[in-house]
Amino acid sequence: MRALKTVAVAALGTMTLLVASCGEDAAADSADRTTAVEHTYGTTTIDGTPTRIVAGTSQWVDALLEFGVQPVAYHSGADRGDERGLFPWQSDVAADAVELEASASTMSLPVEQIAAQTPDLILGSYTVTTRSDFDKLSQIAPTVPALGDAQVDEWEDQVTVLGEILGQQDRANEIITEANADIDALADRLPGLQGKTAALAQYMFSTNQIIVVADPDDGASSVFERLGMSVPRALVDEAGATGGRLTLSPERVDALTADLVVMLPNGGSAEQLNALPGFVDLPAVREGGLAVVDYPTVVGFNTPSATSVRYSLDRITPQLEAVAN
Repeated sequence: MRALKTVAVAALGTMTLLVASCGEDAAADSADRTTAVEHTYGTTTIDGTPTRIVAGTSQWVDALLEFGVQPVAYHSGADRGDERGLFPWQSDVAADAVELEASASTMSLPVEQIAAQTPDLILGSYTVTTRSDFDKLSQIAPTVPALGDAQVDEWEDQVTVLGEILGQQDRANEIITEANADIDALADRLPGLQGKTAALAQYMFSTNQIIVVADPDDGASSVFERLGMSVPRALVDEAGATGGRLTLSPERVDALTADLVVMLPNGGSAEQLNALPGFVDLPAVREGGLAVVDYPTVVGFNTPSATSVRYSLDRITPQLEAVAN
């Protein structure tokens, strides 16, 4: 999340895709197929089907793997991932894929390292942090930054875009349908989740700050919305028109008043969370709706993909059941 980040960041909004010279059943390797993707900085045009693709975020890594495509280079934001900077659900990334060394402070992608991979497509999202970065990367290869204005791309939008780029729209529809069917099955099994509230947050022990998703239109909110849950109204109102994530002092722990709280103790422990004044009095703590999770689990929700949301939902199922009941 940009703030729930040290975990990961991103950006999103309403995505519009334009496709020219491309039929629905056009071959994926058609040289005369052109795809135009609208995004936060304008429009990127991609000729033919790219084969050397840089994935600038965990979401794009996951989307490529869903299509059976290997990135030539990647940045997952996983400073706490495995030795390759990958999360548990990304074990299929090829051994020869290059891990990019993005800036720890700005999350911007390393232009020279990317250029050395001679890519024909760069998928960046939130790691394309400025218009200047976008222009530099676009000189290397067609670049797709954030698709819109919210902080995290909806994973379905990314899959749709990638399906168009690869000429695999039918596969894109399958990926979206299958993943959402799994989430819907969980919602059907737990109808008591309807109308409940959910907060995705982390506590930064190094800075003594609470960071919480406060935008119902953010991609990080989408899986909970599909389960029938919503961001607490008080958080949405406090964030106002800017949406995104709120950064709060420890004295504002009451802002986590929600039926479900998914919480990363970033740099600390569950015991230290419980020691925060007022924390044990939160409804989620009292009633079984608190899920204290590890880094991969919160990333799976924070920058979601078809794969990561399945992983993360599996790890908070007991709390979802408690909230539903």
